[in-house]
Amino acid sequence: MLYIILAFILGIAVTIFVYETYFEKKGLKVEDLLSTKLAILLEESSKRIGERQKELNRKLTEEEKDKILDDCYNEYEYRV
Repeated sequence: MLYIILAFILGIAVTIFVYETYFEKKGLKVEDLLSTKLAILLEESSKRIGERQKELNRKLTEEEKDKILDDCYNEYEYRV
């Protein structure tokens, strides 16, 4: 019985390690592909979409998300 419990704990530990390593590498690859401008726009638009969804208590439609992204792009374009 003890070996089964130890094997189960070891299995969970290995799974968590592999999962974290995979997503950490995936995140680094994505960051390498993004330009600074795109990363800023993506972060700002994601924040605004989240805020808007909390205000309305629902998920936004694709058109609403696109409008927020366009607004962020236009604001960033004028700042630079």
